[in-house]
Amino acid sequence: MGAYNIAARFVLARVLDALRGTSTIRCLAELERTQWWSREQLLELQSRRLRMLLQYAYERVPFYRQAFDDRGLTHADINTASDLSALPVLNRRDVRRHSAELQATGFPGRRSLVARTSGSTGEPLTFCTTLEDRYSRGYARSLRALGWSGFRLGDSSVRLVEQRESCARRVAVTADITARLQRETLFDVYDMSGARVERLVVALERHNPALLRGYPSAVYLLALHIRRRGGSRFRPRSVVTEGEPLYCHQREVIADVFGCRPFSKYSSHEVLDIACECPAGSGFHVAAENVIVEVLDDEDQPVPPGTVGRIVVTNLHNYCMPFIRYELGDIGAMVEEQCACGRGLPLLRGLEGRRCDIIVTADGREIPGAALVFGYLAQLGIEQFQIVQERTDAVKLRLVLNACCDAECVGRTVSSVKSRYESILGPSMRVEIELAPEIAAMSRGKRAVVVSRLNEWESLP
Repeated sequence: MGAYNIAARFVLARVLDALRGTSTIRCLAELERTQWWSREQLLELQSRRLRMLLQYAYERVPFYRQAFDDRGLTHADINTASDLSALPVLNRRDVRRHSAELQATGFPGRRSLVARTSGSTGEPLTFCTTLEDRYSRGYARSLRALGWSGFRLGDSSVRLVEQRESCARRVAVTADITARLQRETLFDVYDMSGARVERLVVALERHNPALLRGYPSAVYLLALHIRRRGGSRFRPRSVVTEGEPLYCHQREVIADVFGCRPFSKYSSHEVLDIACECPAGSGFHVAAENVIVEVLDDEDQPVPPGTVGRIVVTNLHNYCMPFIRYELGDIGAMVEEQCACGRGLPLLRGLEGRRCDIIVTADGREIPGAALVFGYLAQLGIEQFQIVQERTDAVKLRLVLNACCDAECVGRTVSSVKSRYESILGPSMRVEIELAPEIAAMSRGKRAVVVSRLNEWESLP
């Protein structure tokens, strides 16, 4: 660890925590200790935090008080994760319909935050969280996961991300410390082709950041560009992918081009980091200190270890709007074996998330599907959406609107979405809008958000 890494962790990060009233570094130090605990110790910690959350939810959250009462239960009847099957599974529609009842009464407003999902599930969502859950616990989990790849606070990084919505400007001193601490450069992945990506490669060679991070599809397109140009001097210490599944063909190309093994993180906007690939390659270690992961069958009951099923999560630290047994729309399998790395954290395998294809525009741009997903859709009365491309000069946006939308609202929404995507895709692309009663589910209830029926990508190396 270099001098700047030491300063970043023990000075800058602590100053930032003090300014925003959080405890990220304290939580990170805790996670770095507890990852080496035995499975039994970790489950005891998890159960203790679960009991605290359930008591709070029973006393302060109308939705859960009703759920307990309807089943003739109290919070004292559930002591461990194995008892959670007595409670209902929560999904995005439940959160929309019962948003007010899911919020805890009397929670301090100064400690709460309003957040929005990116809509990568096809069902954008607005919800509430807390400073503790987001910045202290959530960021600490992310830093621990990045650490498994070799990254350390203070290292320089480049992140390939979707176009961001504008947000309120932060206090200048906090923003300056954050920038110095993260040393992170953002690259907008709305266009991953041609001269624009070449400029990125040149910048990467010049600055040689330690970490390359982003959507698998975007990192993969960057790797393909470098391969086609005959290689690059850029050799990051770490490559971390997130937001989409990392497929085998992508993993092979990324590892070959950048000369290091890519690490995949499993996360969601509602919970932040849930699990990350183990350095020993045994699967995804679940952050069991902060999150409970269950794998369920179609009857909402736990499946045996090693059996693939629907993933639901319980966030143990969001006391403003508890998400208990919350379904993410992904599938996977929990396994019982102890990992060879020595960590006691549970292992998740067979993880399959929501697949985002690549959109090819008529003027030759290549756009990762995840870059076309925007949290603003949650504010327009859109419950689900899907982007379908069958021709290089057109895309179809299938929208499922809230049932409360009247004719005027429908017109404004269609016009807004059409205008937004026309500006993103450019004049060479025709954007068609189709209103649908629902988006058909695929196997295990998953929905493809971006569907490309073009054949251009089938022959990529």
